[in-house]
Amino acid sequence: MTPPHTAAGGDGSVRSVSRAVELLSLFDVDHPTRSLRDIVRLTALPKTTVVRLLGTLESLGLVADRGEFTYSVGAAFLRWVTLAQSLWEVSADTRRVMTRLVDDCGETVNIYIRQDLSRTSIAQVEGKTTVRSVVAVGAPYSLSAGAAAKVLLGACSDAALRQLAERDGVPLDTLRSEASSVREAGYAVTHGEREMGASAVAAPIVSADGRILAALSVSGPTSRFTADRVGRYVDAVTAAARDISEIGLGTVEAFL
Repeated sequence: MTPPHTAAGGDGSVRSVSRAVELLSLFDVDHPTRSLRDIVRLTALPKTTVVRLLGTLESLGLVADRGEFTYSVGAAFLRWVTLAQSLWEVSADTRRVMTRLVDDCGETVNIYIRQDLSRTSIAQVEGKTTVRSVVAVGAPYSLSAGAAAKVLLGACSDAALRQLAERDGVPLDTLRSEASSVREAGYAVTHGEREMGASAVAAPIVSADGRILAALSVSGPTSRFTADRVGRYVDAVTAAARDISEIGLGTVEAFL
C-alpha cells in the first residue's frame, strides 16, 4: 500500500501534523491493525519518529496499543463518527432516488464530491449482484480517472486542472477536453480507467444556480456494461441526477 501524499509544512508543527495524518491514514477497513514495522516501512519515516508519533496519538486516544508492537485506531474517533455522519449524510429523499437507481440498473450507486484534487464518495448503495463494485466511502480517489471524476472536472478551475495535470502526469489539454465534453454531453462513461475490469456511468448533480455539486454514478464489472445496457444506464443515471438536483442533497450542500 502506498501512503497518501501529504505536503510537509514549513515548520515543525505543521510537518508533525502532516505526518500524524499520514500515519492514521494507513488504517482502514482492510487494515484495522498495523505493526510498528509496517508503519515505519509505509511512512518511510525513522523508527524513532514513528514511535514518538504513536506515543502522542495514543495519549490523545487516537491510536490504541494492542500489544506486541501492533496498533489500531483509538476510541477517541468515536466522538466524531456520529458528527461526521450527521453533517455529511445525504437526505432521505436522495437515498430513495439512489435505491431506485439500484433497482433499475442492479449496479452499485455512489455520490462523489470533489475535495481539492481528489474525489470522495459520501453516499453509497450497493448493487444487488454477488460480483459488484464497492468503494470505501470517505476515501480519496483519483480525479483524473473514472466517470465520476470526469463529471467533477467540469467544476474545476483552470488552475486546479493545471495542478491535477502536473500531479498525475495527464496532459492539460486532455483534462480540459474531457471536462468540456462531459459538460456538453451531460454524462460520462468509462471502462477500466480507475480499475481494470470496472466500468461506470456518471452524471452531474447541480445546484439551483447550475453549479456542479457532485457526481452520481453507477458502477460495476465491465462485462455487464454492454452497449445496450450502457445506453439504458445513461438514461437512468441522468434522470436520477436531475431528480436529486431538484430535491437537493440535504444539509451536506452547505459544504459544497
